[in-house]
Amino acid sequence: MNQTCYLCSSTENKPVFNENGILIVKCKSCGHVFSTYEQAEHYDGYWGEGNDDYDLDWWDHAHRAIYTEFISNFMQKDSGTILDVGCGLGFFVKMVKDKKPNWHAIGFEMSEPAVKFAKEKNGLTTVYPGMVQSSGIGKGSIDIITLWDVIEHIPKPQPLLEYLYSLLKPGGILFLQTPNVPIQLIKANLKVALKGMKPDVHYLEAKDHINDYSRKTLSMLGAQTGFQSTQYYVLTPILSFAGSKSSLGKIGKMLFYYFTKLIWIVSFKTIMINNTLFAIMKK
Repeated sequence: MNQTCYLCSSTENKPVFNENGILIVKCKSCGHVFSTYEQAEHYDGYWGEGNDDYDLDWWDHAHRAIYTEFISNFMQKDSGTILDVGCGLGFFVKMVKDKKPNWHAIGFEMSEPAVKFAKEKNGLTTVYPGMVQSSGIGKGSIDIITLWDVIEHIPKPQPLLEYLYSLLKPGGILFLQTPNVPIQLIKANLKVALKGMKPDVHYLEAKDHINDYSRKTLSMLGAQTGFQSTQYYVLTPILSFAGSKSSLGKIGKMLFYYFTKLIWIVSFKTIMINNTLFAIMKK
């Protein structure tokens, strides 16, 4: 078990959750929450063996609203270059190409089966397999870089973010979506209190989500890797409820979203109770 904090290298921490025998701890020095499970640094098995049996209601339909809002809010220029790191099946890259045809959209993904799907099913020619650090992309050539649910999977994220910083043009932005750990911990403990610990229930996903960020610790990571500021937003949620296709679940999720956005606004952007962090780091 690795109990060294990935952000500040302290070995002083306390357990905050036990997920089927895997401890999740909180650093006593900087407050970062992380899993003690030792995952490979460049894990490529997230998408399985490539049998095309992907939940497209989740990966495509449920993400369309948030992708549309992102494009509307952050891609207002007529043209530019956007890089999606950990692009998965390529649905975000595809939407950019469809909605912003004058933008050059590139994707990199560690999983070759996922890239195969992006190329063959989504018709994408600018999605590539492997590490983005080996891409050969020119320094200072990218306007926007996105990491959709990626940063929590990476055990030691500083080298990646430093590299991505180098790719951005001056004034370019890095967008990150990642679970909001204070709220996720409340949800996980509530599930255990109501139903007990079960092996087939999603709690904090201790084997996949190695780093669990709060606004404080994600901002720390940005500062460590050269970014001048980190700003947070409340954006449309992924429109699926616990993997269900239920319309009532989606309605409930949207109602909770409107409530969290109201709290965010009336608190002058100080209180964030939504499940997900949406962050913009500026070069």
